[in-house]
Amino acid sequence: MITAVCLSPILQNDFINRDDPSYIVDNPLIKELSFRTIGQIFSTPQYEGDYHPLTITLFAIQHHFFQDEPQGYHAVSLLLHLAATLLVFIVVLQLTKTILTASIVSLLFGIHPAQVESVAWISQQKDLLYVIFYVCSLSFYIKYCRSGNTPPRLYVGALLFFILSLLSKTMAVSLALVLLLVDYFLGRQFSKKLIIEKIPFLALALGFGLWSIKAHSMAGSFLDEVSYGFFDRIL
Repeated sequence: MITAVCLSPILQNDFINRDDPSYIVDNPLIKELSFRTIGQIFSTPQYEGDYHPLTITLFAIQHHFFQDEPQGYHAVSLLLHLAATLLVFIVVLQLTKTILTASIVSLLFGIHPAQVESVAWISQQKDLLYVIFYVCSLSFYIKYCRSGNTPPRLYVGALLFFILSLLSKTMAVSLALVLLLVDYFLGRQFSKKLIIEKIPFLALALGFGLWSIKAHSMAGSFLDEVSYGFFDRIL
C-alpha cells in the first residue's frame, strides 16, 4: 500500500520522447495483436538491437486495449511493480524466515528512488517484467534447495522462469551467479553436483549474452561508445 501511494502519481504521466516512440507509439509490430506479429517479435531484435520479445508482446497486448492512451500503460507498470515488490517479500521471507526482515527489504525495494525510472517510464516495463520472472526463478530455486534437491519440477520451474526473464530483458543473465550466492547463504556444501546444477543457467546466460552483443553490434548501437575511454566508462 505504501509503494502504491508513493508511485501513484505516475498515473498522470504521458509518453516521453526517449524510447517510447520506438517501442510503443511508432512501433508497427504492436499495432496488430496476432500470431503473425508475435512471430515477428520473437524472430527479430527490436530498437537498437534490443531483444525483449516478451516485453514487446506485452506492449502489443496493452496497445490492443489502450491504443495510444498512456494512463493504461502506466497502470500496468504500477501493477507490475507491486507484483515484483510482493515477490521480493516472499523470496526474502523464504531466505530469512523473518517477517520483519522481509517487510523492510521489500519496502526499500518498492519505494527506493532508484526504482522510479523503471516504474515511471513506460518503455522500462522490460525492467519490471524481467524482475518478476527473475524473482520467481529464485523462489523456485530456494524451494528446490530447501527440499533436498529431490523434486525436479522445482528445478525445472526455476529454469523456465529464468528463460522468461531472459526473454523480457537480457539483464537477467546475472541470475546464474546469484544462484551461487543463494547456495552460500543457505549453507550448501560446495560440490560437483552443485556446479552441474548451474550449467544450464550458465549456458543460457552465455547464449543470450552473446546474442545480445551480436544484435547490438549489427544494429550499430555500440558505435557511440567508441569515444569513451576506460576511466570514462568506469565513471
